[in-house]
Amino acid sequence: MRWLKKGYSRIRHSFTTHIAIPVTISVIVLLFAAMLIFQFYVKNQYFTYLLEETDRREAAVLEAVAANLDNSLQNVVGTACRIAINSEFRDMVETTQQDRTGRDWLMLREEMALMAQYSSSIAAVTVVNGDGVLREYGRYWERGGYENLWTGENLKILDDLYREVKRQLNDKTTTRYCASAAPARHASIPEAELFHLAVPLVGGRSGWDSVDNVVVVTFRLDAILDEDTLSGYMTDEKDGIIYHEDPKYIGLNAAEYQRLFPRYEDISRGLRYFGWTAHASIDVEAMHARVNRLYHTGIFVYLLLLFVCALIWLLFIRRLLRPVGDIRDAMEDVRLGRKREKIPIDGSHEIWQLAEDYNAMLDALHEQQEETERQYQEKTLSMKQKNRAEREALESQINAHFLCNTLTAINYNAVEAGNEEVADLLKNLSNMLSYSFSRKNVHITLGQEIRWVEEYLYLQKFRLMEVFDYRIDFPDEYGEWPSCKLFLQPFVENSIQHGFEGREKGGMITISGCPDGKRFRLSIRDNGCGMTEDVESVIQRILREEHVLDLHGVGIGVQNAVTRLRMYYGKEFAVTMETKRGEGTCFTFWLPLVVNQEEDFA
Repeated sequence: MRWLKKGYSRIRHSFTTHIAIPVTISVIVLLFAAMLIFQFYVKNQYFTYLLEETDRREAAVLEAVAANLDNSLQNVVGTACRIAINSEFRDMVETTQQDRTGRDWLMLREEMALMAQYSSSIAAVTVVNGDGVLREYGRYWERGGYENLWTGENLKILDDLYREVKRQLNDKTTTRYCASAAPARHASIPEAELFHLAVPLVGGRSGWDSVDNVVVVTFRLDAILDEDTLSGYMTDEKDGIIYHEDPKYIGLNAAEYQRLFPRYEDISRGLRYFGWTAHASIDVEAMHARVNRLYHTGIFVYLLLLFVCALIWLLFIRRLLRPVGDIRDAMEDVRLGRKREKIPIDGSHEIWQLAEDYNAMLDALHEQQEETERQYQEKTLSMKQKNRAEREALESQINAHFLCNTLTAINYNAVEAGNEEVADLLKNLSNMLSYSFSRKNVHITLGQEIRWVEEYLYLQKFRLMEVFDYRIDFPDEYGEWPSCKLFLQPFVENSIQHGFEGREKGGMITISGCPDGKRFRLSIRDNGCGMTEDVESVIQRILREEHVLDLHGVGIGVQNAVTRLRMYYGKEFAVTMETKRGEGTCFTFWLPLVVNQEEDFA
């Protein structure tokens, strides 16, 4: 218990004496809260996207499946109609209606057996009239000694089929057949689902009034709808399930089935025949569980990264606050009368400035010491500051070259990887930075300036996608015309940021140039929203060589660019602006030929 109190005291002392610890914990808490909010948002957005994409994909698959099912059912209807229009079969049926013992009766059975071979999906052929079943041939049960299908309670279903066909004939409807999924089984083939198609036995007749016999063709549903055809389930016109991957659900109502599986989202597509519907189900809970797994994995990875970053941050801030400890120790030495030494300065931020103030205080205390020692210390401090300034200037130059060289190296890797789009972006960005940082390009040409702004527009176009497009019409023969460096960018940037503000597409920036006497005329035109009267007034004052202090929201870039152009080209330079609300803005520059280019205004 004692060691626990001692540990708690040390932790509390660290919190109260080391600023790095509470600062680090505060940053971690803020980052973790931001991560939770962002991750929750991303999780919901990803789940919505995944569900929409799954719905779209399943709907497309179901559309193709429904088309295949329609083709299969069309073949079934065609097979049944082929039997129904057989005139010889009709004559046999009519001949044997009165005599069921003679040779014709046996021939009728053989003919029905032959018709059962029309398709591998046919299970039975039955002829029925107003008196009931005339004759039935079961492809699987007749030879096996099983009882016929149309007996007992099934006769009521057969009678309903017969009456429905007769009703269609009497009403002269366009559809003259009907289907039933009951009875669904027969003992001879318990693994197969059956459905029955009833068509009028017309033979070769052109009229329907005298038709009395109906052919009921029984098909094996599993021979038409296998797992490769339909991966969901199918319902009849009464919304009862007539086919399912799992046979135990056959016969259930679709609504009852969906209540059994509330986690599934049901999508359906109606078929052209019999009022049947094809269904597919999407497991929403499984999808949600998958998203949650990704979400939890993301949180774990983020926490791990946060821990690593916190450790690095703690080490960094401890190093950053190291001079505080040095100042405290030095002050303690002064308080106790020990040997007083200056704090070595190793930086330039505020804490080091505090250390410099402490050193200045020591200088005041050491004024009575030997002059030679004081001068030596001042000279040493001056040399340190000079070396630091030279080092910082060198680092600034090295950083610019390092950035350009690094982008060039990344560009080579992108080219080798075949990612041409990334390579183009990196190449353009590297060229822009090289052009901007370079101090060698004292005398640049208009062609170089045009190429730079084209690379700038290319990168902005990639960033903003369809917000705007651009066109550059510049004669190559004037590419060597002398130019002020980086003067086009403020005007192009204003067109993008202000002219196309609020737009999602349709913007156009046009840069065109042509000779105009002894000057070269260059125009920058956009079809943006134009300028307000206040903004137009300010810019017109700038173009009239007025120095405007209150810019009223206008960026200083335009004023600086115009000032540099006048310094570079002299009195023959001119610039005008035309703008109209809702139609756009156009800047036109008249650039004279510069003879003396000894100064670099870039």
